[in-house]
Amino acid sequence: MPQTRSGRRGAALGLLVLGGTLALIGCQQLAPTATLATANEQPLVVRAQPAVMAPLPAPVDHAGLPLGMAAARPSGEFEPLVRPTPQPTAAPTQVPTAAPTAEPTVAPVYESGIASTYGEGDGFEGNRTACGQIFHTSVPQVAHKSLPCGTHVRVEDTDTGRTVEAEVTDRGPYVRGRIVDLSWGAFRELEPNGPGLLHVNVYVLDNDND
Repeated sequence: MPQTRSGRRGAALGLLVLGGTLALIGCQQLAPTATLATANEQPLVVRAQPAVMAPLPAPVDHAGLPLGMAAARPSGEFEPLVRPTPQPTAAPTQVPTAAPTAEPTVAPVYESGIASTYGEGDGFEGNRTACGQIFHTSVPQVAHKSLPCGTHVRVEDTDTGRTVEAEVTDRGPYVRGRIVDLSWGAFRELEPNGPGLLHVNVYVLDNDND
C-alpha cells in the first residue's frame, strides 16, 4: 500500500530524532528507545548501546607532575660530609741485624820441617822431662828446642792435613834437620800406621808466646 505524505513525514522525523539521540550518547548514558513506525507497519524499536569512553589523561604541570599533586621537596638540614682525617702510618720497625761474627784468627805458621817420634820402647816412659813433668808416651806432648815449657802448639801433617794439639813438655830433638819431637800418642794422630818421619807445620796457639 503506498505511504501517505503524513506517513513519510513521520518517518523522517523519527530518523531525525534517532540521530540526535545517538549524538548525545557520548555525554551521558542513555537507554532510549526509538520507535520508527509507519502508518501500516509495526513500530521498529532501536536500542542504542552505551559507548565506552577512554579516560582523558590527567593534566600535568611544567615539571611533568599531575596537577594537584605536591612535588616532593627536601625538608630539614643535611649533615655535612665529613671525611676521616688520614692518620700517619707508623714507620716500619727496623729489625737490628746481627753483627757478623768475627772469623777465628788463623795462627801463622811458626816453622816448617821434619817431625820425629820418641818414647815407645826407648826407656823414656815415666821419666821426668826437661820441663819437670813426668813423661807418658801415650799422652800427646812434644819436645821443642826453643818454645817455652807449657806452650800449646798445633802440629799439622802437610801431606794429609791431619793435625794434633799438644803441650811442650820437653826439649829436643837433637838430630840435625828435625824441628819437633812427638810423643807416641801425638804421632799416631797424624800417622796411625807407625813411627816414622813427617813433614809438618807448627802453629803456636798461646797468645802470650812469640
